[in-house]
Amino acid sequence: MYKVLARKYRPLKISEVVGQPVAVTILKNAIETGKLHHAILFYGPMGTGKTSLARIVAKSLNCDKGPTAEPCGTCEACQAISIGKDVDVIEIDGASNRKIENARNIIESVKYPPLKRRFKIYIIDEVHMFTLEAFNALLKTIEEPPPYVKFIFATTAIEKVPDTILSRCQILHLKKIPEAEISKKLLFISQSENIKIEEDAIDLIAFASNGSLRVAEGFLDRCMSFKPNETITKDDVSKVIGVPTREKVKEYINKILGNSEEEALKIINQLLENSINLETFNRIVLEELLKQESPLEIKTALLSIFYQSLVDIKQKIHPQDALIVATYKAKAATKLDKIENLIEKVQSGSFIIDSNNTKTEKDAENKKAIEKNTSHESLNTDIDNNSKVDLILKTFGGKIINIEKIND
Repeated sequence: MYKVLARKYRPLKISEVVGQPVAVTILKNAIETGKLHHAILFYGPMGTGKTSLARIVAKSLNCDKGPTAEPCGTCEACQAISIGKDVDVIEIDGASNRKIENARNIIESVKYPPLKRRFKIYIIDEVHMFTLEAFNALLKTIEEPPPYVKFIFATTAIEKVPDTILSRCQILHLKKIPEAEISKKLLFISQSENIKIEEDAIDLIAFASNGSLRVAEGFLDRCMSFKPNETITKDDVSKVIGVPTREKVKEYINKILGNSEEEALKIINQLLENSINLETFNRIVLEELLKQESPLEIKTALLSIFYQSLVDIKQKIHPQDALIVATYKAKAATKLDKIENLIEKVQSGSFIIDSNNTKTEKDAENKKAIEKNTSHESLNTDIDNNSKVDLILKTFGGKIINIEKIND
């Protein structure tokens, strides 16, 4: 029976864990010195190794050659724990065992010592799903468990775990895994499985995984099925997992910088037709803008615009709508000029001041609204070296929005 890559290449020892140097060092030293906390909480994004590390710790404590930071992986205890079948290592899904009755079952079970191993270990995944009543029931047990009991919690939402629980645990943060580390692991898997894949394709998978090794391995599985006996290219990866190539992103940015917003919008429509993930596209746009050597004012404005569109997408605004708005904003932003340049134009007399004093009632209302959010700077300048002109520059958000002549 075929075993998916994420399960087949799951780390079995602390030394095999990818991209978590701090957590790994803390655990290794604690196990080797016999100072491992009785309650550990792993938190971080999905696919970063929380459950894998929990099982590794359980094996380290109960291995026939342990406690050891490097369990043998061959003894009965190690093999049973690896497949989740050990009688003294109880794995609990917090989402489906979240009520106070489930907490009481744990409290009752803790009273009995392990049947075969050194320690009785409770691994509770997605512990934040417990109800407040269940958490409260476990407080005393977690704080002072019997010496043969260890609790290992895992969660993707630590903010939902009560402080009373957190204060009783040793907390280890598992961060998003760096792209380089994911690429390295995918390359190792590809070589082990005789998968023909281009290096650029591996890098694209690593980027699209957003720091999750499990997601990256799942993407590689899908690409294998798409081209089982041929070389997988970055274009294949783009089609299969819906992530744009960097070339397409650069083309889009160049269209905006070249004031070809209609062409830029065509690219967005093409991506949508090809089922490309527009949120991922937006993320790559931000990355590429950071590398651009555009004027600082334009670069800052574009980053702000596309960061906001990414926020809008995450808040459930339709990605296509968010990016269309961002495209038009970006096109306007490319025409921004430095304040110093505008002042220079005024000083040189090349800035045209509208002498039309006709004001409507609506203009007056708009002016009052703007003045609430504007700052005024007085500027004295000579236009023809003979006549002196007093000007007021009105600025909003660091940009000049109006220049008024107040005196001849």
